[in-house]
Amino acid sequence: MNSFKRFIHKITHKPVDSIALVLSGGGARGAIEIGVLQALYEHHVKVEAISGTSIGAIIGVFYSAGVPPLEMKKIMDSQRFIKIFHFAWSKKGLMSMNELLRMFKKYNIGESFDSLNIPFYACASNLEKGTEEIFHSGNLHKAVIASASIPLLFEPEIINGNHYIDGGLYNNFPIEPLLGKYPYILGVHVNNFKQPDNYNAMAIAERVFSAVIKQNVIQKVKKCNYLIDPFLEDRIGIVDFRKTDKLFEIGYNEGIKFLKFSKL
Repeated sequence: MNSFKRFIHKITHKPVDSIALVLSGGGARGAIEIGVLQALYEHHVKVEAISGTSIGAIIGVFYSAGVPPLEMKKIMDSQRFIKIFHFAWSKKGLMSMNELLRMFKKYNIGESFDSLNIPFYACASNLEKGTEEIFHSGNLHKAVIASASIPLLFEPEIINGNHYIDGGLYNNFPIEPLLGKYPYILGVHVNNFKQPDNYNAMAIAERVFSAVIKQNVIQKVKKCNYLIDPFLEDRIGIVDFRKTDKLFEIGYNEGIKFLKFSKL
């Protein structure tokens, strides 16, 4: 039914007092990641670093800048989060993310990685080179926008003359910058869901994209000390922000289970 462990994969039995996080892409399903962060936040768990792709990069940078998870949920829920992506057609026939830049300004998220409270890594896909790239320095705003620019929907972000799109294309679970630096890594994967009986155009596009990224993710999650990967009985599309409350609750409950399991 699913490719990953249903809840938590645990490699170590040693006491844990802090963790580093890997946040996958997954569009609207990123509300699960916000729920997990809320559980950690409530229990004062120290997050040493965050590495994210796409929606995971957006959520990761907000948390790294000190924005509380409930405030992130408010953004995603009350504004349907889709307003952040500002669906305004550009001359290239694609959409832009100007609203996300305005949200960065509203929450005082500067352009430098050094301005963050927590070390942060954003993964994006370089179209010219056909490879993934992990950003940890340079222009923070551009790196996050590049990481979240879903192919065929948003225009690529240009950084140093190269065109970048959604990091999930080549790496939807960017654990690499955390390996060997942090003793305990918690991964949150939000793309484990029941496939639909009938496919519309969006479902087909997402299914193709998921198939492309699936194999490399399977190998990467095995490198986590802990993994939260809830199976969703309902297929929730990447731009379906109507179920934010439900997804947040799933993530929060999984986060609480994780805390009890790891005794953090």
